Amino acid sequence: MLGSMKRAFSSVVLFVALWNSAFGQSGSLVTATGKPLFTFHNGFWINLHHFLYVLGRARNGTADSQRSAVMHAPEDLEDFNALNKRDRTTWQEAIEFYRNDLSKRDVIFDRELIGITRALASVLDSSSLAGTALPSQVRETLERAAPVYRRVWWDRHSRSNKTRITELSALLVQYGPQVSNMLTHIYEQQWPANGLDVEVSAYANWGGAYSIGGGPIIMSSTDDAGTGSEGLEIVFHEAMHQWDAAMIPLLDGTAQRLNVKIPRDLFHSLIFYTAGYLVSRIVPGHRPYAEPLWARGVLPGRTQLDADWLPYLQGNGSLSSAIEKVVGAFKSPPNSLPPSPETQNSQTHRWSLIAS
Repeated sequence: MLGSMKRAFSSVVLFVALWNSAFGQSGSLVTATGKPLFTFHNGFWINLHHFLYVLGRARNGTADSQRSAVMHAPEDLEDFNALNKRDRTTWQEAIEFYRNDLSKRDVIFDRELIGITRALASVLDSSSLAGTALPSQVRETLERAAPVYRRVWWDRHSRSNKTRITELSALLVQYGPQVSNMLTHIYEQQWPANGLDVEVSAYANWGGAYSIGGGPIIMSSTDDAGTGSEGLEIVFHEAMHQWDAAMIPLLDGTAQRLNVKIPRDLFHSLIFYTAGYLVSRIVPGHRPYAEPLWARGVLPGRTQLDADWLPYLQGNGSLSSAIEKVVGAFKSPPNSLPPSPETQNSQTHRWSLIAS
């Protein structure tokens, strides 16, 4: 057992040493301007908002409300029955408001919901939402529900968030510089000068984590899939979405030039593959988050990535040549039939549509 551990550690050290020799130094915990790579927040209002959002989806009976990251939210009722009738009614009315409106929307893609998330992230634990750029009904609903949430749930949810933040922060101190350095070199991108904000919430969405263009990243603290090195992979996975605006056109442009039809979610497969591989090479015993997704055929491109992307991750070739090889591998053989509309429509888009 000890010998196996030593061999695993030696393999990790060798990989990092060879990779740093090929791509650069081991990286830093801060950006070029001295800001942390990630800044974690434990905000009252954004926790309340996401809790009501997932409860509203559960009440609507959406299929995703049965996913592991959120399925137990309706059972999170400790001390609720001790409330008086007025407070219970206030809480139920807040869920109903979300059920009939916000919870019917996609928290990642709906523009108004994105604006609400950003606005609530900016106020953290303020005593009120006065002056916050929110729709009036949303602001009124949250402010009415706030005393009930603070009395019943906030202490528990806040402790859960702090525990997750402590765990992730320790992992980032140990592994973050290497992973961030590798990612920026692999994608030929810069880490944002001001770093990335991560809002830790007891509940996020059914995927357990998501990101919106321009930030922030939202991560659940009650989702067991986000613990340990899996959480480290997830936070970097979500961080990689900041480069979607560069990588999607690169893939699409290459496909157009080569006259190849690629899965529309190939950019996401690149993220899963890259983040999972790098963390697994640095953290002994880590299992990439996407392994069960590859096994079920949910994600496209595993064969092509193994053949043509993995060598690049190991320090061989350039980004442009690796992308060209990956895209070219999807070229249909002569006389093959094009994919059916049903097959094309089965491809998904972003974390919230494919993670289990």
